[in-house]
Amino acid sequence: MIYDKLVAEVEKHVPVRKEEFELFVEKLEVKKLKKKEIWETDNSISQYMGFVNEGILRQYYIKDGNEFTDAFYTENDFTGNYISFLSQQPSPTITVALEPCELLVMPFAELGKLSAKIPSVEKFSKIIGDQKLFELNNRSGSLLMDTPEERYQKFIEQKPDLIHRIPQYLIAQYLGIRPESLSRIRKRHLKK
Repeated sequence: MIYDKLVAEVEKHVPVRKEEFELFVEKLEVKKLKKKEIWETDNSISQYMGFVNEGILRQYYIKDGNEFTDAFYTENDFTGNYISFLSQQPSPTITVALEPCELLVMPFAELGKLSAKIPSVEKFSKIIGDQKLFELNNRSGSLLMDTPEERYQKFIEQKPDLIHRIPQYLIAQYLGIRPESLSRIRKRHLKK
């Protein structure tokens, strides 16, 4: 079933009652993206949350013509710029498919209405919001405090499957280092 991964992810955090989940699913749409297709663009207000059923999304900024990778979203991740939606300010990021993707999407406005009606949706939304805040805090702390080697080690521990699914130059961008530096770090890591 198309919702199996979503059900499994939700059930990790809150019990799922069939009738409540059916109300939730009614508001979901399946969105398929081709490789390199943009899901969210900069300078527009984000309207949707998405659950990655299949594939990888890359979120990045552009400054002075240069791209800066901020995040990768893979299977079982939630994506969408909720801050843009809440503030009604354009998102500064672009989110694009790195490989063919299947997303389950819902407007943030609908999610808010469901949260008001269904306590488990509200609880789960808060849990995911807290997780995203935690991830953001860890990422910014790592960029400030960790060495490039430490950032690489954390990356491969947290998402080992991505090493072979994402081009190395994008991993280097995400880690805040040059591709040549990543190559040296990988060689040292392989010797260990």
